[in-house]
Amino acid sequence: MPNKITKFHLSRLTPEGGLKGRGNTPPLPDAVREHLGRTLRADYYERGDKPRYLGDPALPSEFDVYLSRLEKKERALRSMRIREHGMKAVAKALSNLNL
Repeated sequence: MPNKITKFHLSRLTPEGGLKGRGNTPPLPDAVREHLGRTLRADYYERGDKPRYLGDPALPSEFDVYLSRLEKKERALRSMRIREHGMKAVAKALSNLNL
């Protein structure tokens, strides 16, 4: 015998099997999602494996490949920004010379 909760959930199903009224908008406000994210990350790190010694990585070794890719991209972006700032500084210095 279906109860009220079962009837409610069955009434929300479409003939295709999906749920009615679901869109791309997140169901929770931004502040709530940020708070839950911080709480879950803190709990994850609290319950996760602890380093055995100083310098021991706290993240599993499976992440090393992804972290090195991210590091390379960050280094390349930083180098490009430094190069652009340097070129602008040299151009500005040369334009200020009275030749």
